[in-house]
Amino acid sequence: MISNNIKKITSPLIGLICLWLSIHAYANPLKLSLEEAIMLAIRDNPNVQQSRLNYVLQKFNREVQEWQFQPHYAIDAAGTMARTKSNGETQSTHRYSISPNATLLTPFGTQVTLSATNNIITSYQPGLSLEILQPLLRGFGRPIVEAALYNTRDNEKIAKLNVEAALRATVTNVINAYLDVVSAQHTIRIDEDAVKRAAKSVEQTHLFIKAGRKAGNELITVQANLASARAKLESDRNALKQSGYALLTAIGLNPNLDTTFTSIDIPKLIKKYPKPALQQAKTSALSNDIQYQIDQITLHGSTTRALLLAEDGTRWQLNFNANAGIGSGLSGQQNTGGLTSLIDGQNQVEGASLTLKIPLNDKMAKQAVLNAKVALQEAEIALRQEKWNKETNAINSYNSIASTARTLSFSEEAEQLQNKTYELNFQKYLHGLIDSLELQSAQLQLIQSQQATLSSRISYLKSLINMDLLMGHTLKTWSIEVRV
Repeated sequence: MISNNIKKITSPLIGLICLWLSIHAYANPLKLSLEEAIMLAIRDNPNVQQSRLNYVLQKFNREVQEWQFQPHYAIDAAGTMARTKSNGETQSTHRYSISPNATLLTPFGTQVTLSATNNIITSYQPGLSLEILQPLLRGFGRPIVEAALYNTRDNEKIAKLNVEAALRATVTNVINAYLDVVSAQHTIRIDEDAVKRAAKSVEQTHLFIKAGRKAGNELITVQANLASARAKLESDRNALKQSGYALLTAIGLNPNLDTTFTSIDIPKLIKKYPKPALQQAKTSALSNDIQYQIDQITLHGSTTRALLLAEDGTRWQLNFNANAGIGSGLSGQQNTGGLTSLIDGQNQVEGASLTLKIPLNDKMAKQAVLNAKVALQEAEIALRQEKWNKETNAINSYNSIASTARTLSFSEEAEQLQNKTYELNFQKYLHGLIDSLELQSAQLQLIQSQQATLSSRISYLKSLINMDLLMGHTLKTWSIEVRV
């Protein structure tokens, strides 16, 4: 009773302590770099975790299939007590039996069963028997008997490839999401500079109006420009929060976690991804693509084996069966002799048989063969088409890199020119050569050029990252090993 009361008191207290610790742990924002975000993602991302769990499951399935070709042991035991009354006489019988057995399935379809009988009725009646069953036509041969084992081995390879695919996709998604955050941060800096320039224009216009050099309506234009710049800044701040939530989702972290992300050196990150030659891109994309490897394994594995099994199902069934046994326990009669009955040669059983089953016009078996043949041909066609698609994707990605590189060069040149143009227009505005509307137009063009340069730089980097993913180099680029 006392212990129950203590539990009632301490349980809520422990809960409050855990809550306080969790709040205290996240009181300060968690600051993550790109490398730290990637490391967290390969550990905590749900897709990676699920792929690893599936690999564990497929690995165990393979072990189960291998276990099918190992000796299996079992013990059956039973005890019976009965009482009968006939003609006024009561009889009691007691029957006990213990039957250990061992079975073995060989890769050629041979089934061997060794069993022992230990019956105790009025006396000990032991027996030992051996049975061998060998398919000679249907169900014979390692390719047929071990088909399920080969399939599970392929499934294990595929599961491991899926782990690698999940890691590649996760790392790429995290990098792209991180770049979106960085892009949003740079956009805010551009907006803040725009607000400063607009505020400076408002201040300068106030001075012009006081000096009588500008009309009062000029102030409305520059104030509208300032209000628009502030609205854009607020909108982009909200976009930064949303991109942060998207990054947390890509990593696999709680979106309620208070997190900040460090900036990255984009030019340095660009150097991490060297531009490959076109032929190298096509070759690597085809040889390292996970789905293409999986489809090859499936085509030459389970799909081909399905046809072998279907053709095996159309064969005649011819089985050879042999059995031998010794001991008084085989007959079921209450003989005496005990253990000596196993060696005295008085109780023996030997036999052999052949059973033949001939299917006549088995439409379902023929249908299974036709379906398997069609499935094999479809898989070959799909694999050939997939090969072309992978090569096309590599070519498109290569061209995208070249295009975004040129776009980035033009954008940087345009930004430099627009910056000089704005400085010239601002000087003209100070000397009263242009009005505030023309100054506002020059400022908008500068902002647009800055945004275009930022977008082009991010697009160019993302095109390099996408090519790295297509070529299967993502994990190598970031020195990540596939551990399952």
